Amino acid sequence: MSESQRKSIKQIWQSMSPEQRDEVAAKAETTTAYLRQVLACGRKPGALMARNIEMATEGEISRQMLRPDLFADLVHAA
Repeated sequence: MSESQRKSIKQIWQSMSPEQRDEVAAKAETTTAYLRQVLACGRKPGALMARNIEMATEGEISRQMLRPDLFADLVHAA
């Protein structure tokens, strides 16, 4: 993930209220602590979790943003 993408994802995380963070974590079937590691600290999620986060954030954070190494081809397919 590039530095600008990491910053953008981190900004999205910081803009969320605690309730929104809990809601996204629940929808993504993970914990708020793990979600923080991924969105604020840059930890790489697995492919399934990247998809779950994309769905939980309604596309605001895409799987391509989280794992361009796995999903770069989806950018060109769209």
